[in-house]
Amino acid sequence: MEKMTYCQSCGMPLTKGTHGTEHDGSQNNDYCLYCYKHGTFVDDCTMDDMIAISLQHMKEAGILAEQGKTEEETKEFLDSFFPELKRWKK
Repeated sequence: MEKMTYCQSCGMPLTKGTHGTEHDGSQNNDYCLYCYKHGTFVDDCTMDDMIAISLQHMKEAGILAEQGKTEEETKEFLDSFFPELKRWKK
């Protein structure tokens, strides 16, 4: 079984067709297409902004309900997960 990889900006699972691209059009293996296109980040945002965006997407997609998690529980998880991602790691 292949290890799951995640976008190192938003935490989205990276699957076939969801990878970002470099300037030359080649696939970037660290970031998703929503965060990274043509060798640059799509949005200039803070980690807190990205957590809020990700939380909203998770709510709209029904992921919180699927996982039986509250918004507060999910935010707490994201607050601990995001600092470990490459884009936000200090």
